[in-house]
Formats: sequence, structure tokens, C-alpha cells
Amino acid sequence: MKKPFTWGIIGGGFISHQFAEGLKNLSDVRIGAVASASHTGSPISAERYYNDYEQLAEDEEIDAIYIGTIHPRHFENICLCLQKKKPVLCEKPIVMHASQMECLLELSEKSGTLLMEAMWSRFLPLYVYLKEKIKKGEFGKIEHMKISFGEKAEPSKKRLFSADLGGGALMDIGVYGINLAKWLLEEDPKKIQSWVRVNEEGVDLTTFCSMHFSDLCDVEMTVSIEKKLENSMWIMTDKGEYYIPYFWRPDTLFRFSPGQNFDMNRPCQKNVFEIKGNGYQYEAAAFQETVYKGELDNSTMPRKESLKVMKILDEIRENAIHL
Repeated sequence: MKKPFTWGIIGGGFISHQFAEGLKNLSDVRIGAVASASHTGSPISAERYYNDYEQLAEDEEIDAIYIGTIHPRHFENICLCLQKKKPVLCEKPIVMHASQMECLLELSEKSGTLLMEAMWSRFLPLYVYLKEKIKKGEFGKIEHMKISFGEKAEPSKKRLFSADLGGGALMDIGVYGINLAKWLLEEDPKKIQSWVRVNEEGVDLTTFCSMHFSDLCDVEMTVSIEKKLENSMWIMTDKGEYYIPYFWRPDTLFRFSPGQNFDMNRPCQKNVFEIKGNGYQYEAAAFQETVYKGELDNSTMPRKESLKVMKILDEIRENAIHL
């Protein structure tokens, strides 16, 4: 009989708690230990609790570690786990800069240890369906994408507005749009243009960017922590238009038939995809399967894909025009 897959969790905050809740939708899974540097305890139910991350990384009963600390801590947390040869699923964005990801790729290879970014959207039922349809050409060739993601964050959420804590709209929520666009298009942008509005610490409150791909395909994205936006994704192809509300955790896909001459009366088909629980179990299950297979990469979210996304994020930040 196969023993339960035993998770260790680094970080005891909100996102780690969400991940732990998602695991409840899987069978033969348990949380062996949680490590939190805050020394304030954790709402996550686990068999053991540590105040030191290294203690968890050295726990022989742990099969893999989920990292849910703030993004500037990810690099050092991942290094520790890989050095101890513990498979790692790390919350997005996996690191702060591409140079850090390059180091982690080398360390992952050297230690022979699985590393995967927890980009949960890729594993949700709607996107599994959409990716397959686009890959087979059934939904046509993508010609344009429009991504909008924004909420007015409360000033009390100091992490979002602090440079030292990795704040800003792009890294916190913009990574979703970049990652999904890159995944659906399966290529790197040829040209990137970006504009930002920042606070006194230089943290982006709103980021606008346009990415230009081959065959005249363009992607435009707006993300913000200073105002409410539509929070959706539009995908225009040569066979129709596809609208996904709340695209980072979607359960509904609207498909509009292609129109001509600005036709406003086009048939619309609605497809609903059930998300069980809070949805975090899908990425966890895919990660566990990769561990069981003894592989160093997950085919849906490979390490080198995380590096490519991080390079795009770097370019957006480095070349942005300040408004």
C-alpha cells in the first residue's frame, strides 16, 4: 500500500493556508510539518511545527515542500530545500529576477531535485480545455489578447506597497497574465513596451504593457493595486473571440462566433467548468505525480518556462516609462 504523500510547508500565512485547504481535496495526502519564521504559530493543521526552515528541510518524513513566503524570500528558501534534495513547489513569482532563476536551474540540475513554480491557473479545468483546443487549432490562431487585473488594495496591506517586501502590481498579479499569455502562445515576445505609475518607493501601482509576437499577434495587459479593473481576459482568434472573466481562477468561458463589419449580433456559447474546493489541489496533484515519476520537470509548468517568464518581467520593469 502506497504511503500518503507528505507535504512540508514553509510560511504560515494566507497563501500557505489556501494551499493547505486545497490539499483536503486530495486523497492519500497529509501535511507533515509547517515552518514559520514569525514564531506566531499557524492556522494550518499539521503534525509538527518548526520555527526554523532548515529543520523542516531536514525532516526525513517530508516528501516535498511548498513555499508560501513573500517573493523576496523565495530564492533563499528554494536554495535551502534543493540543497537538502527536497522537491520544491514554490508560489509565484518563483523569484524576483531571472538571474536568480538561472542559479536555481543549475542547483536543481546539480542536486537532481524537482523544482516547479506554483502557477495554479495552468492546471485548472478551464485552461486544460482551452490549451488543448488552441493547440489542436480548433479555436483558431490567436491574433490578439487583452488582459486586465486590478483591485484597489487597502493601505493596511503594507507588503503590496513596499519595495523591500517585493510589492507592486506586476510581480504580485501581473505575473498571471504574462505566464498565461506565454503558455497559450508558446513563444517569446519579439518586442515589449511598458509604462508604470509608481509610489515614493518606486513600487509600481499600475503597470501597462504591450507585447508583440510573431505573425502580427499582440498582447496588451494592465494590472493595478490602486484601482479596480475589469479582471478578465479576451482572446481574439481567426475563428472567434473568447472571454474569460476572473481569468486567474476561471470557471466560465464565453465563445463568440467571428463577425464581420463590426457585427454586434453574434452567437455566444457558454461553457462552465467546475472547480472543486479552492482549486489549489490541481497543481499539487500534478506536482505529486511528477515526484512519483522521479522526473525533474513538470510538463505543464517546466522550470525553463519560469525562467522565460521572469526574463519578460525583468524587461517590463527595466524599460518601463514612468507616467
